Amino acid sequence: MYKVVFVFFMSCLLASSVAFGQDFLTDKEYGRQLYLDPRGIACIKCHGDDGKGSFIAKYTTRSGKVKEITAPDITNLDYEGFKEGVMNGKGVMPKYYLTDEEIHAIYVYINKGQDNE
Repeated sequence: MYKVVFVFFMSCLLASSVAFGQDFLTDKEYGRQLYLDPRGIACIKCHGDDGKGSFIAKYTTRSGKVKEITAPDITNLDYEGFKEGVMNGKGVMPKYYLTDEEIHAIYVYINKGQDNE
């Protein structure tokens, strides 16, 4: 519940700052917040601190074959490819229902580096 309220609050602050021509948060700062927790399931949990992807799970099929689920590197995508992946998901990628502005902010964050600000 608190996460939803926080994201809603941050969205309202960003929207009001844009409406009044103020820069409350940069796209990179807003993108960082969304990357850490966009809708209760953080991008960082699967794609890692740097967006390079990571191991998610290992399982055994009924036939005994061991398979791994890994998140892909999202730092090498062009914006359209990134947006397509976020909007439509694929495999275990959840659909987040992010706005165009939110997707753009995450893309800016991922492609500008994740330094500690």
